Amino acid sequence: MTFVHQEVWHWQIATYLFLGGLGGATFAISAIIHLFEGCDRKMVSVAVMSSIAFLVIGTVFLLADMLQPLKAIYALTNPKSWIFWGVVFINFYFIAAITYVIPLLEAWPKLEPFIRKIPEPILGLLERFNNLAALGGSAAGFLVAIYTGLLISAAPAINFWNTPALPLLFVISGFSTGAAFLLLLSTFSDNEGAHKIASRLEQLDAVLIVTELIILGAYFNFAMFLPTGARASAEFLFHSPVFIAGFFVAGLIVPLAIETYSIFFRGHGNEGRKSALPILVASSLVLVGGYLLRIYVLKAGMFQFPW
Repeated sequence: MTFVHQEVWHWQIATYLFLGGLGGATFAISAIIHLFEGCDRKMVSVAVMSSIAFLVIGTVFLLADMLQPLKAIYALTNPKSWIFWGVVFINFYFIAAITYVIPLLEAWPKLEPFIRKIPEPILGLLERFNNLAALGGSAAGFLVAIYTGLLISAAPAINFWNTPALPLLFVISGFSTGAAFLLLLSTFSDNEGAHKIASRLEQLDAVLIVTELIILGAYFNFAMFLPTGARASAEFLFHSPVFIAGFFVAGLIVPLAIETYSIFFRGHGNEGRKSALPILVASSLVLVGGYLLRIYVLKAGMFQFPW
């Protein structure tokens, strides 16, 4: 029996999947924290603007991969295609994110001339429905994050991808990278509330990493019971030093150890003034690991011959 690696989706699609999950999760977590915990409006506005930028850049990579006009037209006009639904989710996301972030920009004095150009009735409506936009945007961010996994799992010819565990893995990984990015932002804020939120984000990210490890175990266990193509893909990842050392160890185990130590030992009596260095290291490793996960899941996609 022969196994052939897929050669259709490469690093451009992996970048799109990473930025889509990161952007969707960053907005969702930011809006929920702002609604239920309170937060520095400057930090939240930067987070939401960053999430919009992630989606824009990711979409550029997707379009660059879909330069074949007939392929793009078919995917974007076919409701049975996950790319079609991805465009719907992303457009909904952009509308909600822009609606939500405009009132927050008032926290930046230099942007006041821009805010003044918005008619008062419109600005009043945006303020009035800001919480609704946050909730709707959070839902859209979740849909964008999970869609990145659904897009890949819809390939029935590649057994390793065609499992419900993959969308779940990608959405948990996306929210972990979103929490890590917000942790990075918190290190640049002088607001006392941002330091308190950082502790919440550390706890959230630690829980997400543990959940990701559990899903990974289930995912690879499923692969052993799927057709031999899935087992070959799993073995390819097991024998990849970059996947094991870069994603599994550096991207999951090391950040989890740092965050666990910070949660249980380093924060006592001085929770608002934790050192920024461990946060920077752990968050950066989570982000790099999230990107490596998508790169290597695509690399591991194999067709099985004969059918």
